[in-house]
Amino acid sequence: MMDEMTWTDPQLKTRYERNLKAMEQRRAAHPELFNKWALPYKVFTRSSLHGIQNMRINWLMDNHPQRFREMMMANVLEEHLRDIERRTRERQAQIMDQLMESRHLLNRTDCLKAAPQMTDLDRLNGMNEAQAESMSMAIHEIVESF
Repeated sequence: MMDEMTWTDPQLKTRYERNLKAMEQRRAAHPELFNKWALPYKVFTRSSLHGIQNMRINWLMDNHPQRFREMMMANVLEEHLRDIERRTRERQAQIMDQLMESRHLLNRTDCLKAAPQMTDLDRLNGMNEAQAESMSMAIHEIVESF
């Protein structure tokens, strides 16, 4: 089945072939340690992970299935998913700071100057809203793009 696959990224194909060769050499040296169905890569499915990484897997499977398969088979998908999660969280923090500043939510005195009628509960609700919006924006910007 794997030989029939048409690769779009030659670097990923080379990496897969190198991993396969290394696994076959290890299997030849220690056949008792290997299952005959062993693969030279970790298999990911739609429910393999949770959170941001799961969103990225689903987005890749829906929008770039060939790229998803190639990255998985070349054993680079796990690293890619960790990088996407890190970048998304960093971007979410940047957006959150921008939203908090633009809405005068950074500290209580800014709130009172901008909107004297604002209560602490209003400020808390605004902070929660900013957090949700910033995560949504970061997901759209990072997770759902290449």
